[in-house]
Amino acid sequence: ETHFLPDLVGNLNAFSRQTVRCTKCNEKYRRMPLSGSCPTCGTGLTMTVHEASVVKYLDVTKKLVDKYDVNLYTRQRVEKTERDIASLFTNDHAKQSSLFAFGGPTDGAPSKDDKGPTKKRKGKGPT
Repeated sequence: ETHFLPDLVGNLNAFSRQTVRCTKCNEKYRRMPLSGSCPTCGTGLTMTVHEASVVKYLDVTKKLVDKYDVNLYTRQRVEKTERDIASLFTNDHAKQSSLFAFGGPTDGAPSKDDKGPTKKRKGKGPT
């Protein structure tokens, strides 16, 4: 209770604020360059904090919470941290749907009811 949870939360925070490092010249950058490669030498970049270091104590912490009668606050902190980790490492692109899946036209053409863009009124606002 006193070690695993703060370590989980700390590693999660470190992952969200991490730097990237060049694999060749070891130059570090606070943000990923737009080119995706090292501006100094052109080599690929790697993260300085990895997913494995964030989740390494999660299973052990969950087992300890289930095995021992920990207080409600600690149990809720573990559950919240687990949700935070899951939301960070879940692939959102796998779940993404097309707008047409929600009943739009299937060929990409405007529907019969679509009157096009609405005109904006000139003036200061609604009257």
